[in-house]
Amino acid sequence: MSEWWSNIPAFERIFWYFAIPFTVLFSIQAILTLLGVGGGGEFDVDDGSGMGDFDGDDGGGFQDGGSFPVFTIKNFIIFFTVFGWTGIAATNSGLNNVVTVILAVLLGLIVMFIVAGIFYFMSRMTESGNISLRNAVNNYGEVYLTIPGKRSGMGKVQMKIQGSIREVDAMTDDNKISTGSTVKIIDIINDSILLVERIKD
Repeated sequence: MSEWWSNIPAFERIFWYFAIPFTVLFSIQAILTLLGVGGGGEFDVDDGSGMGDFDGDDGGGFQDGGSFPVFTIKNFIIFFTVFGWTGIAATNSGLNNVVTVILAVLLGLIVMFIVAGIFYFMSRMTESGNISLRNAVNNYGEVYLTIPGKRSGMGKVQMKIQGSIREVDAMTDDNKISTGSTVKIIDIINDSILLVERIKD
């Protein structure tokens, strides 16, 4: 084993450093998904308020108002797995270093966006088929991501809808509403965005 490793060119080793650990992580992720653990981003959490079924995010993604979830832990694992193996294959095919890096990055990004897109649209289809935001009107929630004032942007509200805790895009006609504030849902915008007002203390 040590002889095999010592015979690998230094440049190719860089890709092995990515390929091996991220392939292990990808395999664990795939197994957990097949077992139904963390595959859909839903975790059963009880905070003592009787509100379970927390709808968590996709493992640390930077998401803005329901935008396409690209920068998540799962997507990074996919990217570096593809990046590593593509680099190894390209190096063994005799491609020069620059072409190898470019090819590895491009294929990593392509596969990452494809997988992210699949999960994104599947989650949207699931949400639209199971949850009616009209059931949220006149209910209360807590601001999860700050909501800009005067409908100048979207934040997120965490609330219980049809027995599950959901994080839903929200806007307000009030001034900015900070994270942690209690709000009341007064209407639905475009069938997908909550219109909320601050509950005065």
